[in-house]
Amino acid sequence: MSMRPVVLIGLALVGLVAVSCGGDDGDAATKEPGGAPASSVLVNLKNWAIEPSSKTLAAGTVKFTAMHAAEHGGMHMSGQEGATHQLVVSRLPDGATAGQSKYGVPVMNLADIKPGETKMGEAKLAPGTYELACLVAEQVGEKTVNHYEKGMYTQVTVR
Repeated sequence: MSMRPVVLIGLALVGLVAVSCGGDDGDAATKEPGGAPASSVLVNLKNWAIEPSSKTLAAGTVKFTAMHAAEHGGMHMSGQEGATHQLVVSRLPDGATAGQSKYGVPVMNLADIKPGETKMGEAKLAPGTYELACLVAEQVGEKTVNHYEKGMYTQVTVR
């Protein structure tokens, strides 16, 4: 028996084992095609949520496109909650999660985003956990509406 068929069969088995042992981190749907972390992300801002197109981002320069959907059947009326949003990107300290008001110094802030408007920015991100948040607190009539307290935050992982 020639060594060539044995070597080929051995290589095929090694390849099969490598493919079957390759892990799925459970986050494949939030990555770019091919499983790579995203280097750009579309972030939908709406009352009262922040929805990034990817929750796994690539370390390095990340391009953010923040879009405030024209909700409520069109433009907000004067005196209505949620007329302006912002996108703040901050690194979370170890052990903290989004929504705890434990965000660090912002690495990017896109402010005053009105309904139907889109703003873009870039941030250099090191590996870790980050919070995307809207920190707008607006006065509507007699009450103060705090967007963060209404749930306008989410968490992303940078690899």
